[in-house]
Amino acid sequence: MSILPEISCAFENATVTTDQDRLIVSTGRMQRIWQWTDQGLVTREVSDLSSGRSWVNQAEKCDWQLPDGSEASGAEMPILQARVQDDGGFTRQHICVRAEIPYPAQGLTLQCTVWAYPHAPGIRTQLAARWDVPPAASSEPRRQGKPFPARNEQVPLGPSPQRRRFFGYYNDTQRRNDTHQNLLKEEVIDHPLQGSEWCDWANAACVEDADGGIALVKESHKCVNKAGHDTGGFICDRTQGLSCSGWGLHPEEISSEGFTAGWATWCLVWSGGDLAREITFKTFDRLRFPIDPARDIYIQANTWGSTETSADARRAACQPSVMQEIDTCAELGIDVLQIDDGWQVPPGNSSWDPQANGWHPHPESHPGGWAPLRGHAKARGVKLGLWAAATPISLDELKANYTEGGFVQYKLDFADLRCRSEIDSLMQKVRDFISWTDHKVRVNWDVTENEPRYGYFFAREYGCIFLENRKPLRPQNVIYRPHTVLRDLWQVAKYLNPHRFQCVIQNVDRVSQDFSDAHLHSHAYAVAIALMGIPLFFQETKYYTVEAKKEIAPLLALYKKQREVIYGGIVHPLGDPPDNASWTGFQSHLPDENRGTLLIFRERCNAQTEAELQMGWLSNCQIEMTDLVQQSTEVKTVGSDGRVTFKIDQAPGFLFLSYTISG
Repeated sequence: MSILPEISCAFENATVTTDQDRLIVSTGRMQRIWQWTDQGLVTREVSDLSSGRSWVNQAEKCDWQLPDGSEASGAEMPILQARVQDDGGFTRQHICVRAEIPYPAQGLTLQCTVWAYPHAPGIRTQLAARWDVPPAASSEPRRQGKPFPARNEQVPLGPSPQRRRFFGYYNDTQRRNDTHQNLLKEEVIDHPLQGSEWCDWANAACVEDADGGIALVKESHKCVNKAGHDTGGFICDRTQGLSCSGWGLHPEEISSEGFTAGWATWCLVWSGGDLAREITFKTFDRLRFPIDPARDIYIQANTWGSTETSADARRAACQPSVMQEIDTCAELGIDVLQIDDGWQVPPGNSSWDPQANGWHPHPESHPGGWAPLRGHAKARGVKLGLWAAATPISLDELKANYTEGGFVQYKLDFADLRCRSEIDSLMQKVRDFISWTDHKVRVNWDVTENEPRYGYFFAREYGCIFLENRKPLRPQNVIYRPHTVLRDLWQVAKYLNPHRFQCVIQNVDRVSQDFSDAHLHSHAYAVAIALMGIPLFFQETKYYTVEAKKEIAPLLALYKKQREVIYGGIVHPLGDPPDNASWTGFQSHLPDENRGTLLIFRERCNAQTEAELQMGWLSNCQIEMTDLVQQSTEVKTVGSDGRVTFKIDQAPGFLFLSYTISG
């Protein structure tokens, strides 16, 4: 038996220790034990410490294969280190374990990194590789690429895996704007596992029963309808366990100058049924991608989404129009105005000459540069954001625009990330830029196209997701429909925190009546849809009428009083999936404070004035419920099944409520 180097590290209730040939990592809520072998580390046990349940592994294979797909062998004793860190301010504090493991016969060293957040229901792992012998000098043949994605993580299944659940999210939201086109794909296999099962489209795989389960999540840019770079898939195998393939790193992408990291993986455990599983994913997501209330809670407008032509949309990014937008944003209570495409070219022009002007405000579109807008925005209490193409804008140009314009939100568009170098180059540029600003800025990632961009589980330490273009007139495939916007956010909220997703608000007076029923909804209803996400006015707000402003501004003022409570909670979708005829909505609950916020919607084609909705977290109690719009309070009794009756007299209509558990 080989004995691992001795390490011991503790942070709050998270601990890391070694014991003989065992590496033991605990978050206080979950524990994972690895055994050292001559192949590398093998997971022997994963335990849910809250319930005492364990998943035990007798398999002999290492958790990973080598990047070329071969089974690991001949590993030398690792160098082990453990310390408390926060990844340069990009995640919550945690214990970081790093093991450097040489494979001399392959001329390769692997780095296995483990993150243990205190109180977390999961542990994050990530592999990286470095050539110790440059490929040209190696006597071992190396395959270019891989015929099959290499395994990069493996955990036990337990003795009788009954139900398997796979889920993932679609990108290309520009072409997914009909009621039947879900944002979330979820499949459940509910019979005993006999041999092996393979799923290559999902972001996550769960093995579960009525008492709880275990899951793996691939932290990558994979989407259901776009695999991305070497994102692999999930394998459930009766003897080997639940594994995740796809390093995100081909052998030819490995360097001899330092470690190149691949995709990370989350291993999660939970006790209980559907709600417990969903809470577990969102709880870990909040730790991995934390929110700074002072920076990340805001209402945003964007200059692009009101016009029929791109030329007119670019004119909306010019100085005179933006000046007007700043005034309207201040009037409505919008925190940030983002200047979209058009600021870097002459008014209305689509051609961009990097040699002539680069990514700087064009003197014809912005006389005097950013100074006039920055001064006016400061006087009106509005912050500024900026759009740019993700790849061509340089780090120096990002810094220059920040220095002159003071922008706080950057929408980085048009990425097409098809190899490791493209992914790492963009991520490093953004990371360096945010660090240079002392974390005063964040990025809005765009998932509207089908190119391999960012997905839903990757790069969110740098910002949030711009979920979809929804416009008033054209193109037809993105015309705003209230119920499809609501549906998308509702499906996001099942496994992710909608606080990190920008949700579109359109001017319902300007939306095509030939292709949408938006005009049959109030402005307040359109705004309310977005209040569990990041409200995004994807439009020129100066087109709102006086009457519309009188409807919107008071609701935004109410929202601002409640939004820190909303962001502090875990958001759970309520009712039925939005389809223009449902009772549906959201619950944001703060478990430690016994209070929360509700948004309840009776959709336009629903004929029932009352409906029972099943709450999360609440049962056998009384709640004091306040209608934040009407400023009225009532006490409701919640039964053992968590159901509460709501009433909305007119459809479409909504309730914006706060509640506290009173008994």
